Order: sequence, then structure tokens, then C-alpha cells
Amino acid sequence: MAIVGNDPDLVVSAADDDFHLPTSDDPTWIETVWFPFWLPEIDTSVYARVWFRPNDRQQGGAVNAWAGAGRMVAYDGWTEPFTGFGDLRDLRLANGFHLECLEPLTAYRIRHRSEKIDVDVTFRALMEPNPVPPHESPGMFAGHVEQPGRFTGQVRIGHTTHDIDCGSVRDRSWGPRTMRPGIRIGNAHGTSTDGWAFFAYVNPDAAGHEQITSGYWQHDGRAARLVRGERTTVRDGDFAHTVEIDAHDALGRHLHVRGRCANRQAVDAGSDLYAVLHLVEWDRGDATSAWGENHDIWSKPDWLATGRAPLPAR
Repeated sequence: MAIVGNDPDLVVSAADDDFHLPTSDDPTWIETVWFPFWLPEIDTSVYARVWFRPNDRQQGGAVNAWAGAGRMVAYDGWTEPFTGFGDLRDLRLANGFHLECLEPLTAYRIRHRSEKIDVDVTFRALMEPNPVPPHESPGMFAGHVEQPGRFTGQVRIGHTTHDIDCGSVRDRSWGPRTMRPGIRIGNAHGTSTDGWAFFAYVNPDAAGHEQITSGYWQHDGRAARLVRGERTTVRDGDFAHTVEIDAHDALGRHLHVRGRCANRQAVDAGSDLYAVLHLVEWDRGDATSAWGENHDIWSKPDWLATGRAPLPAR
């Protein structure tokens, strides 16, 4: 089912599950695959992410979990020489990371084993992929896709194995990555296993107005583009405590959710970028909740200019 209000010229195809060959020799060209999921009962986030910089002849990734105020409970990260364009639909890395496309644009299995963390989860889509217009993140993506889905499986953190059954998203991006000076962008998203899902792209201005410029909302089996709205952030010191999303979609529906920030990771992400990430429990207003995240991306100079303390390296 089409996402009402999306640009019909923005199309995602099964070919987008595979590598995208660079269209220039720009060394910043990067391709990323990101699967975030949660253990809501212990306010813990788990990320599985891989990246490839073919023009720079490097690749890497990380499988990690954190809780609380940035407490890393497990981390396995790597950077290594680029091994060439294989098949991203059946990616097998030397360290044991395995990404398998089970059904194009719909189902994926992620496996990884290490001393501190093991992952074996499957993502199944709850909505068709949502292509993000490049102008939503100027200079950062030639192609960018978000898709809500349900994660099931298991993760072992330390000596404890946890069952996974949660709503979240998958994220794919490719293209040159050039950060504009003074960048400040963000997003907020939530997904329930029953198919209710939203993703809001946020462009805060210098006055602190957090305008929602696009995104999607799936409700009652229909998905539509978010066309306007605002994020309101209540902070405890430097970091978000609660977040509200008030938006309208292309079907004229009104989305209002309030989120409780359950953990955070605030890091220097490199390239003069600071990233502040929160796991969020979203109150849907009908006695049910959805889990997801709230992201704030700052230029490092602008963050420091507010008087905030420097953030640690990722």
C-alpha cells in the first residue's frame, strides 16, 4: 500500500537491498545499514550497524548495547580494509557478522557473535519502505530509506540471554556525506508490534523552534506522509527528559504523542558532529505505548558554544 503524499518519483526497489556503486570518487561516499532494537523491560538499546567507504578503501561497524546515562553494557566494533562489492543481501564479514535478506524490502536476519554480545534477530516489515527526500538532510545522503518493522529473536549480553520482540525501524543510506557548517537536525520515531508507527524529521531553528518537515504515520492500516508539525523537548540539564510530537499527515489526521526518555547515548560522532540519542517510550493516548527513539544531531562548535561540556568519542 502506497504512503499517501509521498513524491511518486522517489521509489525504493529490491535492488536497493544490495550495494550502490559510487557515482564519483568522493572519499566521503558511504553506504550504511542500521538495525536498532530494544529491551524495554530494562531500558536498553541494541544497535547493529555496518558501513562501507569504498573510495576510502575502508569498512566497519559495531554491535553494541547501552542503558542509563550512556552506560555501554556491551560493545564490539571494528574498522578494516574494504573487502570489495560482494552481495549486501547475504553479507558475511570475517568477524562473523552476517546480514541476510530473507525477502526483498521485507525481511532480514542479523547474526553476530562476540565475547560480550551475541545477536540473532529477524526484522519483518510492518509498512513499505519510506524513501527520504535528499533535501531533508542536505549533503548527507543521495539515498535514504526508513522502514518500521517488528524484531524477534534473541540477544546475549554478558552472561544473560534476552528474548527480543519489539517494534523499531531499519535504516539504509548511501551517497557522499558532506556536513554543512552549523548543522542541526533531528528525528523522532516509534513503532508498535501491531503496525502503528511514526517517524518525524525535525529541523530546529536558531530560536529553538523544532519544526517537523516530513516523515510518516501509519495508523489503522493506512500510511501517510507527515506534512507539518512540531517537536517540543523538555530538558533536564543538557539532555531531553520528555518529548512531545504534534503533527498532521497528508490524510488530514492529527498525530499527538508524548515520550518518556528511558536512556541516552551522547557522543562525538566524528566529522565535527555531536549525536544525542534517547530510547523513548511513546504514549499513544489510548492506554498503549510504542517504543522508539529521539535523535538530536548538532555541529560540535554549536554545541560547545552553548556552554555544554564536550561529548566523549563514540
